[in-house]
Amino acid sequence: MLKKSFFLLIIACVLTNISYSQKLMHGFGTTISVLYGRVVTPYSSSSLAIAQTNLTYFPRLNFIEKENSSISIGLPVGIGIGIASNTSGNDAGIAFAYDLPAVLDYNIGCKSTSENENNFGGYFGVGFGYYKVSISQSAYSDFKGATYGTMFRGGVRVGSSSESWQGHALTIGVFYKKGLEKDKLSTIGFNVLVDL
Repeated sequence: MLKKSFFLLIIACVLTNISYSQKLMHGFGTTISVLYGRVVTPYSSSSLAIAQTNLTYFPRLNFIEKENSSISIGLPVGIGIGIASNTSGNDAGIAFAYDLPAVLDYNIGCKSTSENENNFGGYFGVGFGYYKVSISQSAYSDFKGATYGTMFRGGVRVGSSSESWQGHALTIGVFYKKGLEKDKLSTIGFNVLVDL
């Protein structure tokens, strides 16, 4: 009984510390990504490349904060439209997609916390992403696929002490995701976000 009480006390202390450190931050912008690989059907195997531009909203919650760094969990969700084609260039279509990743980042410097006033910083992290796409006007119109897998990401943040920036910062990041689904499609991309 004493061990159980001690264990519950430690969990309560950790949760109290985490809840005290939590700060919700927001970013808005665009993500450009390329989904590529080979799609295998019962009758054929062909290459596929989808260039996608998404509008992105990125809420992130800092659950551990230090003076110049933080660890955060975030959801850089996106929705958009793009071009789907095969690499031989004789087919193209319109792709509609949404992106639902969850990421864990280590942030340093600029915008690592809401109080951090540095003009330069960055982040790196890992996550898991789910990307759903449907294609029209193409030989791939029957492809209503989803790709999901582990992602790796990193980037830089730049701010300014100028009053015109109003405490905002610009984030430029890159990411790579390898799919775990049957076709194992890969995704590479970059994003540009304004951090509020």
